[in-house]
Amino acid sequence: MNSNYLSNEKLVAFLNGELSPEESESIRDWYAESTEGKQELEQLEQVWGLADRLTQMEGIDKKRARNNIELKLSAPNHKWKVFRLYFQKAAAILIFPILLLTTYVIFQKQDQNIAEQEIVAAYGTRSQITLPDGSKVWLNSGSTLQYGADFNRNSRTVHLMGEAYFEVQSDQSRPFDVVTEKYTVRAVGTAFNIFSYDKDEFYTSLEKGHTQIFKAGQQDQAPPLLKMTPGQRVVLNQEQNKLVLTNTNVSQYSTWREGKLTFKNTPMEEVIAKLKRWFNVTIELKDREALSYRYTAVFENETIQEVLEMLSFSAPIDYRIIPGKSRDGDSSSKPTIEISIKKSKDN
Repeated sequence: MNSNYLSNEKLVAFLNGELSPEESESIRDWYAESTEGKQELEQLEQVWGLADRLTQMEGIDKKRARNNIELKLSAPNHKWKVFRLYFQKAAAILIFPILLLTTYVIFQKQDQNIAEQEIVAAYGTRSQITLPDGSKVWLNSGSTLQYGADFNRNSRTVHLMGEAYFEVQSDQSRPFDVVTEKYTVRAVGTAFNIFSYDKDEFYTSLEKGHTQIFKAGQQDQAPPLLKMTPGQRVVLNQEQNKLVLTNTNVSQYSTWREGKLTFKNTPMEEVIAKLKRWFNVTIELKDREALSYRYTAVFENETIQEVLEMLSFSAPIDYRIIPGKSRDGDSSSKPTIEISIKKSKDN
């Protein structure tokens, strides 16, 4: 078996007990190559076993539910039903930044009979999916994308928390709406990036096509706040609570989907925020004077220590990496990085 790839179909067949003993043993050996792999396999089998019990209790067609990565729970007393299925390549755990972790969460609202799907890229990972209309989405670390079962019927609407790059299939009759905490970006057939981890952070850059920006939820009731053409970027000015449109080299803002961490005259505060999400670490800034520093650099495949070492060459900073503390001897918490101003030899 290819040590770098295990398809979802193969994994599902393994968990269902549908593979030959030789194939099953090969998969177990693959996961056993690392401690993380062993733990991941145990978690997958536990989740799968739970699905068995749930489907028996609720009378669900297990095979159909799993093939569609969907669990429908129909008991009348349950308003919300949730099932989570985690797919993760154990071998990739040790290879940064190739690690991809996608979490599928499907739940059903009894009163509306609408199933909604949620895709999560955990911190320290990135994910790429294709939507039912053929549009492609790349999710950056710590991002969540949601869309309903009615997506691609009369409309195409997704909800984003975090950062994503979209390649939207053209369809003039059904605009593609990306709803964030504060704004909605409407497109038809375009390629663009959106950054919105919370309501006070928002920017979008357009590479192809045209987009319009509305206040969240008002895309069908009010005229757009702004219209964008390729090569433009819109940023929310937090102090003035105003969107600012500029012309720039927008390709630099989507290099993350290629595994590149890019800084271009980026302030220290933003550098820290990106490093925390990218490497899934905690960062403590000991000297606020360091917030005045700015960085320009591109990193690809470097470890967090290598990145910090390079950053320390261009500004007088020191850093200390504190390993995550063991929890019950089973797993470790996130490492903590302390950043401070480099002390002169005279002190």
